[in-house]
Amino acid sequence: MTHDSALRIVHVCNFHYNRNGDKYDTMDAKIHLGLVENGHYAYAFPFHDIARQSSWRNNKRAGARKANKALVETCQKIRPDVLLLGHSQTVDRDTIEKIRAENPTIKVTQWFCDWFYSGRLDSYKFIYERLDLLDHFFATTAGTHLASFAEKGCRATFIPNPTHHAVEHYRSFASDTHQYDLVFIGSDRKDPERREMLLDIENKLGKKHKIGIFGSLGRPPIFGHAKDQILCQSKAALNLTRLPEPMKWYSSDRITSIMGNGLLNCTRADADLHELYGNDAIMEYSDVSELVEKIDHSLASNQWKEIAERGWQISHDYFSAKKITAFMVNTIFNEGSIAPWKHLNSK
Repeated sequence: MTHDSALRIVHVCNFHYNRNGDKYDTMDAKIHLGLVENGHYAYAFPFHDIARQSSWRNNKRAGARKANKALVETCQKIRPDVLLLGHSQTVDRDTIEKIRAENPTIKVTQWFCDWFYSGRLDSYKFIYERLDLLDHFFATTAGTHLASFAEKGCRATFIPNPTHHAVEHYRSFASDTHQYDLVFIGSDRKDPERREMLLDIENKLGKKHKIGIFGSLGRPPIFGHAKDQILCQSKAALNLTRLPEPMKWYSSDRITSIMGNGLLNCTRADADLHELYGNDAIMEYSDVSELVEKIDHSLASNQWKEIAERGWQISHDYFSAKKITAFMVNTIFNEGSIAPWKHLNSK
């Protein structure tokens, strides 16, 4: 079942326009693209950029008050059916209240693609404090972490990281030449555990396989097209997500860059991602020893290509931005939409 009328949606999130294309592949952009592909009018409101432009110091905090005022005015002029908030800590509660008061039928909802670590609860305080103003909350973490947001009249629903065919458009498994056997793209800043793990992996695999590490171990990061070129020339990639405690189905959006571009996705077993993608579409590991053993076997036998192709197919068939945003809209309006990945799990 799909929502059969075109909606006006004001989409408030980072969009990272100030990065000049470095982060063109974020969840912000893919959710926006998915909404448009489903026939809705989605108005992009890059809150941080507007705040920066409103401050002579080019400072998002200094310009936050003017950005909040601009959001109220934008909703007055567009009269949206949905106010969709992304990562929006600097959107004031008063702003949401004003928008609701002037448009009583509006649906106010929020999506969130970060982890919910119990040791960092203060980081999510702004969400808990606005739950009574939200109709729905979507997050890329499931289980008890997500359930804690289903209160004060707000419903909470899991969504996976979406893939988009024009963003993740490579098929590494179909190539016969690769520059790297295994890559990791991400930061180890303030993460000594990740740093130690990467050193251990490089030490144990580096003599036999070509390893590429970008943004960690003191090596420069890569973004945009440069990142794409590394991915499409690599066989496997580490989805090395920070998980200080079990977080059901959580992964950073790194997972879509890996699987959507047809690489073998090597991911930690404690997030239970096989329940979403299936046992034959990802390679799960519990520790470095198991990871090394599995990578060795998969690369030597070319088994990685079969797993990567299956993961690529699932990512684009079941987790496309168009399908995920259609599910979100139908869920917001309580139209009984079945999650696309439910069909996958039923097979």
